[in-house]
Amino acid sequence: MTIEERKHLISVREEAWKTKGKGAANDSTQFTVAGRMVKKGLASPTAITPVASPLCSKTRGTTPVSKPLEDIEARPDMQLESDLKLDRLETFLRRLNNKVGGETVLTVTGKSVKEVMKLDDDETFARFYRSMDDTIPRSPVELDEDFDVIFDPYAPKLTSSVAEHKRAVRPKRRVQASKNPLKMLAAREDLLQEYTEQRLNVAFMESKRMKVEKMSANSNFSEVTLAGLASKENFSNISLRSVNLTEQNSNNSAVPYKKLMLLQIKGRRHVQTRLVEPRASSLNSGDCFLLLSPHYCFVWVGEFANVIEKAKASELASLIQTKRELGCRATYVQTIEEGINTHTHAAYTHTHAAKDFWKLLGGQTSYQSAGDPKEDELYETAIIETNCIYRLMDDKLVPDDDYWGKIPKCSLLQSKEVLVFDFGSEVYVWHGKEVTLAQRKIAFQLAKHLWNGTFDYENCDINPLDPGECNPLIPRKGQGRPDWAIFGRLTEHNETILFKEKFLDWTELKRPNEKSASELAQPKEDPRAEAKPYDVALMVPVPQATAGTVLDGVNVGRGYGLVEGDDRRQFEIASVSVDVWHILEFDYSRLPKQSIGQFHEGDAYVVKWKYMVSTAVGSRQKGEHSVRVAGKEKCVYFFWQGRQSTVSEKGTSALMTVELDEERGAQVQVLQGKEPPCFLQCFQGGMVVHSGRREEEEENAQSEWRLYCVRGEVPMEGNLLEVACHCSSLRSRTSMVVLNVNKALIYLWHGCKAQAHTKEVGRTAANKIKEQCPLEAGLHSSSKVTIHECDEGSEPLGFWDALGRRDRKAYDCMLQDPGNFNFTPRLFILSSSSGDFAATEFMYPARDPSVVNSMPFLQEDLYSAPQPALFLVDNHHEVYLWQGWWPTENKITGSARIRWASDRKIAMETVLRY
Repeated sequence: MTIEERKHLISVREEAWKTKGKGAANDSTQFTVAGRMVKKGLASPTAITPVASPLCSKTRGTTPVSKPLEDIEARPDMQLESDLKLDRLETFLRRLNNKVGGETVLTVTGKSVKEVMKLDDDETFARFYRSMDDTIPRSPVELDEDFDVIFDPYAPKLTSSVAEHKRAVRPKRRVQASKNPLKMLAAREDLLQEYTEQRLNVAFMESKRMKVEKMSANSNFSEVTLAGLASKENFSNISLRSVNLTEQNSNNSAVPYKKLMLLQIKGRRHVQTRLVEPRASSLNSGDCFLLLSPHYCFVWVGEFANVIEKAKASELASLIQTKRELGCRATYVQTIEEGINTHTHAAYTHTHAAKDFWKLLGGQTSYQSAGDPKEDELYETAIIETNCIYRLMDDKLVPDDDYWGKIPKCSLLQSKEVLVFDFGSEVYVWHGKEVTLAQRKIAFQLAKHLWNGTFDYENCDINPLDPGECNPLIPRKGQGRPDWAIFGRLTEHNETILFKEKFLDWTELKRPNEKSASELAQPKEDPRAEAKPYDVALMVPVPQATAGTVLDGVNVGRGYGLVEGDDRRQFEIASVSVDVWHILEFDYSRLPKQSIGQFHEGDAYVVKWKYMVSTAVGSRQKGEHSVRVAGKEKCVYFFWQGRQSTVSEKGTSALMTVELDEERGAQVQVLQGKEPPCFLQCFQGGMVVHSGRREEEEENAQSEWRLYCVRGEVPMEGNLLEVACHCSSLRSRTSMVVLNVNKALIYLWHGCKAQAHTKEVGRTAANKIKEQCPLEAGLHSSSKVTIHECDEGSEPLGFWDALGRRDRKAYDCMLQDPGNFNFTPRLFILSSSSGDFAATEFMYPARDPSVVNSMPFLQEDLYSAPQPALFLVDNHHEVYLWQGWWPTENKITGSARIRWASDRKIAMETVLRY
């Protein structure tokens, strides 16, 4: 078997799989553009047979676009239009040069224009020094004679006042001069060696200094600030020029975009993006189009557009909208797919978008159907052959032979070059950053002459001004381009995305922080692969820092008693007054005195706390009590936001503080379920957080029994949190308050493992309810509350009436547990969001390290963290690893699952080591 036979056999077998089946089209053809068109009867079945690429089979002997017979150059009789921006820049430079006093000379040599600055007499002193004639013979001079003989009579003489004075006082030479006349001149005392400057603006400067001194007598502002404040400029008589970003008529007469543009995206290998006439007849079913205006960005997807065109259209629309290119300021991209949402009314948004789309195009009219399936590659080849590129050489536009009728490359653009690109409907003047102003003006004028001149596309397969041949008014040969075409001027590094799409290998500039290609080629090591568990030696020690809150630069500690400042001095904090406002969605109301301390978890409140900071003075050596000196009264506002409060109420609380702030500048603290001790002490152990909302008090009061959990370790900082009135809400390590609204009866229940100080906090809270009889709890001012105190395991029968039935298994009952529970639970947040896996301890804001905090945390502390979250719960006898959930609104990607799995693995290792 010969080599040719083997090659033929291989090619036959390669194509054999495409024709398998019982006469039906297989997967290689039925899902292509040609296959879809054959199904709808828009193309013949032969269209899906494999053919050679038209790019390979199409050869040309001559260039379709004929080059100009002579180069385009500037002539005196040529009517050229100038660029307003370049003219203004030249005028500014001319005024600047005239102001300095120099003279600019333009020398045109070949390709470059050199600007030479001629120095004036203030720098050369040509008038002061007279030119010397070297042809005059000079006689030898004896050094023994006087120095006057050495000087040439034709040498320049000094004409200053000091020199004239020296000559006037020089004695006449009657005797032989000294051998060293310099010493004689130095010894004389009647010669002037210096002069005194005469100041003519002393009065003006002194008056200015006195004015500034008067203005800044009682001010710490700088002179520049005072001058600005003292200015009396009247701007009412000044008319400012209106600047609109989308306005075409700017000082730049060559903006590279139009108010309304229709871009056709067509091709298969190097997809071409070309400007076409913005009218409905320019559309067709086989391509994608972008319709751009100052306020809209539409993507038209033809029914038979290929996937490459769809991807390119989506990419360009996203870049134009996000980067606000081509004068488009649309807030989002609207996609219109032919046959889906152009004629149906299934979705209002689609119908509304289609109406705006057709309105911009001048109304919905008929447009062309899809062409032959092989048309994309033929179009791509034909449209590229119409490209014309010129260089500016010797004040002429010379065609570039290397890129004429081809796709330009980025290597064509050099900082010292001026190029003109003619793409039919788009003409661009591009110049580098090192091009002189004179070259820019010449290139602009010549390109304008090319723009207004004749065009000839008779030898081309396609007319770039009318590629679909849908407008008979646009000929293949004519004078001047249509008004919708673009004539733009571009500078280096400021090109538009429409211009960049014409290049074969356009790449954006590399950012400084990006690595080189060699570094990127090296295999990267995943930092998470080296992630290690957190050092548990840093977690075990219990922090002994006491709770404190910094208000107005002073750490007020727990809000009462003595505190120590940064300078080791002691201060005494004492409360003055407490005011509370209930925040509604658009209003607020002040709570009466008997309701202060009564909160609802569904509402937001503003608490105003006035306190006194006094300096404590005493003799430490003798052990005497400190004496309080009259201090300063301060104020702070707390935003207390319930966990069930609405977002609008939270925002209203911030706005209302501006109206409530009588002190104008008081400090503000936002509290969301984490109350510091200085806030809790304001209510002296009488703070109660009820469930529901304040507007629903009548509904809340309908329940006969209410159950509250005692929180806090200090009696005056204690607070009650309402929970579900059921056995499952009981806790053996704390105290509970059971309130019967109708009978005004309180059961103070103590768990079997509750601490002594916790029981004392519960007693204080129960007594506060007895004293205040708050309406929020369902009591009245005339109610006589009775308190019954009981321990777990010995509850009266009435206690279980409130909870339904006696069920010890409903909660973690510790009556049979002999263990000692003299410990404080701890909570750690485990996360690798900072890069390294770390464990951060969650601290209870009102902690007291000197006593045991039995119940420092709530379930919402876990649920309010950003999910998915990982927590380590240390309950002394056992350690838990709590993991969160994936939010339903977040899309779970593969990389996110990998990171989550890695964090869980490291967290488990950390917990085991702990």
